[in-house]
Amino acid sequence: MRILPLLFCQMVLVALAGLSGFAHGQSGTRPEPPAPGSVIPATAIPGVNSTGPALAPEPARPRGYDPLLDLPPLPSARVTLIGGTVTNLDRVMNQMAFQPFGSKKQMRVHFDTRTRFYRDSAPITERDISQGQRVYLDTMLNGDRVFAKTIWIRSTAEEGSSRGQISQIDLARNTVTVREELSDQAVKLQVSPTTAVRRGDQQASLSDLTVGALVALKFGAQRQISEITLLATPGSVFTFAGQVTYLDLSRRLIAIANRSDNQNYDVYMDAVAPNVLRQLREGVNVSLSAVFDGTRYAARSVDFQAASSKP
Repeated sequence: MRILPLLFCQMVLVALAGLSGFAHGQSGTRPEPPAPGSVIPATAIPGVNSTGPALAPEPARPRGYDPLLDLPPLPSARVTLIGGTVTNLDRVMNQMAFQPFGSKKQMRVHFDTRTRFYRDSAPITERDISQGQRVYLDTMLNGDRVFAKTIWIRSTAEEGSSRGQISQIDLARNTVTVREELSDQAVKLQVSPTTAVRRGDQQASLSDLTVGALVALKFGAQRQISEITLLATPGSVFTFAGQVTYLDLSRRLIAIANRSDNQNYDVYMDAVAPNVLRQLREGVNVSLSAVFDGTRYAARSVDFQAASSKP
């Protein structure tokens, strides 16, 4: 009778040992929770052991830069130096009309507080810029606009050439004032006994200069004229031959591409008969005689060239 209780106790112990082993086996095979780094890549946590590519640095800001009040720094772009004349100035819209030297076309140039202004090498402000001044611009593209990064005023004249019409002569003071063809500004220049004067291929003198004459000039530093070529004086008669490139019958005006010097001339047709005017067309080749009256060329006669003489 005592054997049964003993047997029962042994069976209970074996059952408990089995349950304990099963529980231990289950705890040994349970996967551990993943580490945070294996779920969130390091590159997704900026500044924490990041191995991703470094971001490009932002453009350097000037000291004291306020992103709310100041304009952004100018982009890195190619800069082009252009010299010319300020033909119009709009200080409200911060822009100017600018005519480059040697060109009859104008361009619009913008400026703002990022633009630097100089007279020779001394800093100035935009208030020192005025219409009619000769300036040099460091230009660049800022978006779709031509922007002046730097504007210089040159106080000393440089060597160069020009064309224009004499508006005043003062040989007692050795000065000649010429209204320039491009800028339409009057410029006072110095002459001297060494100044060469020519009319075509012939030599002339300072006494041959007259108010209203069209001239071509070569000058050096300090606005000293080295050579004057008389192109036309009031009353001179000229012959132009070439193709009509422009026609405005309401103003009785044509433009002709003169073959002898490859220049374009505006010629007024006030003295030409109406039946001749009606035959004019752009592209027609003509030969005409015109008188320079001191302000313009006025045609006196027109001959239509044969088709075989067209270039």
